[in-house]
Amino acid sequence: MNMDSKFASDVGELDRTTVDERSSSGGEILHLPVCADGAELGRPTDLLVDLDRLRVVGINVRCSQGAERFLPLAAAELARDRINVTSSLTLLDESAYYGAHGASLRSLRGAAVDLAGRPVGTLSDIVLRSDGEVTRIMVRGRSGGLRRLGAKHVRIEQLKAARR
Repeated sequence: MNMDSKFASDVGELDRTTVDERSSSGGEILHLPVCADGAELGRPTDLLVDLDRLRVVGINVRCSQGAERFLPLAAAELARDRINVTSSLTLLDESAYYGAHGASLRSLRGAAVDLAGRPVGTLSDIVLRSDGEVTRIMVRGRSGGLRRLGAKHVRIEQLKAARR
């Protein structure tokens, strides 16, 4: 079974979609611990999306002592039950810089989405590959139902306004 068919059948549980090696939902990533050598370093608080390329570039992490750090996605490995890093040194103290150059997934939820110029609903979540490429957009329509759209021709109307 591929991830897309599993994701489509579980849209009712959007924030707890199963993760595999190829893709996962933004909501699922926000529930995974960040670990180095099996030891938990912290928990994700948000994903940072590159607005121009529609890619997740990093994860904001609240560390065990309460400090907020930024984890570049390129320095992380998404696993089924955790986000692995090789060292705590990959968690950067520059989250404000990165936040100013992208948009948080949490701030984008509820933004208007159109497909080829036609309004289709509001952003509920994203599906991304382990390299950060957003492959699917989960959209809540006017009737309240969820739809999974390919990201290629989707435009998220409020992306620019959602920058921090």
